[in-house]
Amino acid sequence: MHRDETRDAAPERKHADEQNEARMLPPELVSALDGEHLEAHADEAFRLSTVSADGWPHGAQLSVGEVLALDAQTLLVAMWPRSNTAQNMLRDARLALTLVHDGAVLEIRAHASLIAEHQTALDLSVFRLRIERVEVHRAKYAEVLSGVTFRLHEREKVIARWREQIAMLRSHAAPV
Repeated sequence: MHRDETRDAAPERKHADEQNEARMLPPELVSALDGEHLEAHADEAFRLSTVSADGWPHGAQLSVGEVLALDAQTLLVAMWPRSNTAQNMLRDARLALTLVHDGAVLEIRAHASLIAEHQTALDLSVFRLRIERVEVHRAKYAEVLSGVTFRLHEREKVIARWREQIAMLRSHAAPV
């Protein structure tokens, strides 16, 4: 989906494009990622793209149980420490988090910094994501209904683990 198929057209079109870019998350998304709505968003996944060692994009999926919005410019994420994604973020802090919101695809560009290791029984690492830019990709002819979704095998067990992870992320909410 293209943000605007005539990006370099008339000045009024450029102005509209600039309004589709921001440095902050929409308030409704901050609320949705505050850790209080795990059941409501349990089937949704967010695409996290990092830069691999060979310079190619590397994709991973995150759930609402691994992401906590501290405010409109800061997210905390819980990661498996030895995953390719975590290793990529340690080497090159640039990333993009992509999700569906309000009938559009949001591309959130951010920089990651490691703030804690060996968290919870799962030995997770915590990264703080500082949002640099949010792009809204919306088509005039269609509404995006969903992105990546999944079905949890043991829903209650997974949501209980997510609650523990969100509580742990909240314990790291103090600014650095």
